[in-house]
Amino acid sequence: MELQHKLLLVSICLLLCTAVAISRPEGEAEALLRWRSTLLESSSLSSWSLCQSHLLWFGVSCDAAGHVTSLRLPGAGINGKLDAFYSPAFQNLTRLGLRTTTSLSSNSLTGAIPYQLSKLPRLAVLNLANNHLTNPEYGKLSPMSSLKSLSLANNDLDGTFLWLILNCTGRLQQLRFLYLHNNNLTGGVPEGVGDGIWIGVPFI
Repeated sequence: MELQHKLLLVSICLLLCTAVAISRPEGEAEALLRWRSTLLESSSLSSWSLCQSHLLWFGVSCDAAGHVTSLRLPGAGINGKLDAFYSPAFQNLTRLGLRTTTSLSSNSLTGAIPYQLSKLPRLAVLNLANNHLTNPEYGKLSPMSSLKSLSLANNDLDGTFLWLILNCTGRLQQLRFLYLHNNNLTGGVPEGVGDGIWIGVPFI
């Protein structure tokens, strides 16, 4: 019995150490660098280096403790995928904006929207507009209790509005704004679906 108690204490200590390691600001910086290493070279991200504090990195905002709370990269010339972006380290991230305000050539994110983004517990604004992203694995999405604004406009989503909206609204309890225009979606928005949500879709 005493041995079991000791093993339990060791397990708890290991879990606590892992949690601390994951949540430290340095871990968040390392996670961003891992994602950057999967992208084509972009001069906009030249400041992303361990040679200087991540507090000074382009597009990165942090709280007083140094945790990454916002990532905004409009027109940053990002080419690549989001697959390697997610990390358990981003527990404090509230705003993720990867929207280009000029043309699709500014940010060219491709591939499926990774379902892992739904594991970011504090994410309130997710803007992935104006890229070449395709449907996420809807069945693997986790409830995003904090998300209030989601923009997937100007991408390569396909299927019906009903399927996408039901998958979004069923897992996003706080969602108030949903932008879906200029995709390859078909059908209309059924009456009563998405009540209380401003849905930006083209007229059909």
